[in-house]
Amino acid sequence: MPQKSPGERELQAISGKLEELMQVVMQQFVGLKRGLDGADFALLKSIIAGDERVDAIEIDLDDLSMLFVANRAPMGPSLRFMFGAIDVASALERIGDCIEYVARHAIDTKDLRVDFPEGWHLLQDVTTKAFGVYERAMTSVSNRDPRLAKTVPGMDDSVDALQDQAYKLVIEKVRTGSLDVEMGIHLILMVNKLESIADIACHVAQTVVYIVDDERIRHRSDVTL
Repeated sequence: MPQKSPGERELQAISGKLEELMQVVMQQFVGLKRGLDGADFALLKSIIAGDERVDAIEIDLDDLSMLFVANRAPMGPSLRFMFGAIDVASALERIGDCIEYVARHAIDTKDLRVDFPEGWHLLQDVTTKAFGVYERAMTSVSNRDPRLAKTVPGMDDSVDALQDQAYKLVIEKVRTGSLDVEMGIHLILMVNKLESIADIACHVAQTVVYIVDDERIRHRSDVTL
């Protein structure tokens, strides 16, 4: 087997670091889902602490990418991959922040599960749907599969629908006096962050299409296959 060139090894290191970042954020997301499903607030606290690791890996990937640019002056597919990797890493860091935000607010509003079970179940549903969008987007990154990536934006509609449902539910309960306004606001804020995760995952999927096919599909409505 022929030895890889220094540039190929550097690209492989960037790819490996990106995969590591995806896996760490995936672990954070799985922890959030399990923490909400089981009302495991100790697990949710560990997610808050784990966000620092996400930030550190993103910085490492940026450093590797900048070194690659300085040493290799890449062009064509290598350049697209490098800029795409930086873009995806930045998106993953934002997703990590959103996960940490939801975990922190879920801890701050422990009573939501008991006082507003309908809202807690809705939060669980939004988390599950957003996780599905994230998981498919990350699979498209790992496999460099633009066809799969193009199916991701269509999945976001179910998250948007649940977000609208949450708004209507909170407004209805607050108006009837059966829900504390502050608790309702916390629920809306958490749902909004989960919807943001789905949006960011769509952005990641669009980046995959750019990396592999050199095709820009952002702001297009005809990308679902």
